[in-house]
Amino acid sequence: MIEDLIKNARLSSGGRKLLTSQQKAFIVEDWESSGLSCPEYCRRHGLITSQVYSWRSHAKSGAIMSIKNQGDLHSKAELEMLRKENEELKKALGESTLDIKILKKKLEMDQLRNKRLNRYPGNSE
Repeated sequence: MIEDLIKNARLSSGGRKLLTSQQKAFIVEDWESSGLSCPEYCRRHGLITSQVYSWRSHAKSGAIMSIKNQGDLHSKAELEMLRKENEELKKALGESTLDIKILKKKLEMDQLRNKRLNRYPGNSE
């Protein structure tokens, strides 16, 4: 089963085999239930020992995070709503930034005009 899974894995542009997270989890579970040491298991299936250890570590840390969060993940609707709100806020920030730049430019022009008027008090515009 593992051999088929590895043999049928997608290949990256560099020729490396790409496994899904489900496939990696399956391999880790198979190794842990096999009773073999990781190096022996990896030799038999053509895997890299450090990679399998890394997959197991990631699986455990993911399980711990799930327990900490008590499985309370955001729904897709909530995430979409937050993304939309984020885009609206970015747009509002951009508009406000543009308004500030325009007002600064107007202030600079008014200050220059006032300097010119103060230099020539007889000149009224």
